Amino acid sequence: MNFYEASRFQYAAARLMVKLAQFRREGKFVQNITDGSNFNIVITSHAEGSFDINTEAPEAEASDKKFVNLTLGDMLSYVSERLLQKTDEKDVKSSIQANAQVSSSISVSEGEDEDQLDDILEQLRADPELLGALHSETREVVERRLAEMERQAKLDAAQSEIAKIDAAREQKLISMSAPLVREMAVALRRSAKTLKVVSTAAGKGSSVVYLSQQMASDIEDTKVDREITAVYCDIVQYNKDYGSGKMRLLDRSGVFGFSIPSDLKHSLQSKIVSGLDSEEMYLQTYFVRDKARALKRLIVVGVLPIPVA
Repeated sequence: MNFYEASRFQYAAARLMVKLAQFRREGKFVQNITDGSNFNIVITSHAEGSFDINTEAPEAEASDKKFVNLTLGDMLSYVSERLLQKTDEKDVKSSIQANAQVSSSISVSEGEDEDQLDDILEQLRADPELLGALHSETREVVERRLAEMERQAKLDAAQSEIAKIDAAREQKLISMSAPLVREMAVALRRSAKTLKVVSTAAGKGSSVVYLSQQMASDIEDTKVDREITAVYCDIVQYNKDYGSGKMRLLDRSGVFGFSIPSDLKHSLQSKIVSGLDSEEMYLQTYFVRDKARALKRLIVVGVLPIPVA
């Protein structure tokens, strides 16, 4: 079945069934279905434990028009890097330390370097049984980090094509994708515990999106600005492997987290690292705000020269 047509059917059928259930009880129905007016009509699983939705996109022909020669997995990785908050290395390390009893081979000692942590993550990715033995909270943190690593590998391999996406097109992609990713997160309000998107190419699968209920709640409670905001800031902390850190904005109080999409790390990282020795940088960012429009975190997409007075 065509995925869009099948999904439109599923969406329409779900709205119809809920509204009929509302009418059956109240003799009326509401226009907008909210969490409070959503009857618990469920889909039964084909097998216990999870629902698998498999889609196939046709391979592009040589004669097909292409603006960018990217897979849908690459495209999803691109937008996910700009919309999803990244993990923190301390959270990953402490989570794995808490699971030392699962296997001595995955313990992490205080002060160990990042390479050792990456080796452990690779071991967990290669051994689903060992990954499944972790505590659920730890497994969520690890799965989230593994998805980030997969996205970075995909985007690193597609740098030349990604470079064709200019700032104006990037803004349009974020504007279009952000509300749809928020809609995807709705499934984790009550029904599902995790959502995982796996991209398969040449018979090899890679996880490019992993959402837990907490992550989904964060996505629903925040919104990425559609426009770029230039900010003067002081970088106070930066993790080169994770592409994330903390900054102070010169025009407001407080310290805010920020992340750099992995496909931009190569071009921006040296400038960000240099900025650690400076008290002022001028960055292009997307603001991520909460429901009250207060700034929660930033996504850094460019470094600008500081204007000369």
